[in-house]
Amino acid sequence: MSRTRDRGTSLLRAAALGLVLFAVAPAGAQTAPAWRTEFEAVCATTDSSTSLSVEELTLLVARCDKLAEAIGVEEETVRRVYLRRLKMCRDLLTFVLESKAAAVQPAAPAEATPPATPPAAVTPPAP
Repeated sequence: MSRTRDRGTSLLRAAALGLVLFAVAPAGAQTAPAWRTEFEAVCATTDSSTSLSVEELTLLVARCDKLAEAIGVEEETVRRVYLRRLKMCRDLLTFVLESKAAAVQPAAPAEATPPATPPAAVTPPAP
């Protein structure tokens, strides 16, 4: 019977310890940097980037550039990973922006070809 009691007490202590650790962990956990929220918001728009206007795409590319500066001060591993991911998002947004900008601009007029010169007048031979 003492073994059962010891086992029950051990399980109770383990459960209590787990609850304490669970309750304390969020308070002691490191919060995400401010740029991470902006990163998630900007990169989430890549799914619907083709439906955005040229102005919205331009603003998103500018936000990517600001984010790159903020991420640039992080430790090496974080900086390398997130700058790489940000570059992929920015490249996609830039591609869509350039595609839309090209579609909005009127087509360049075809180069004017000089008029063909009339053939030289043929004079009949003299009799």
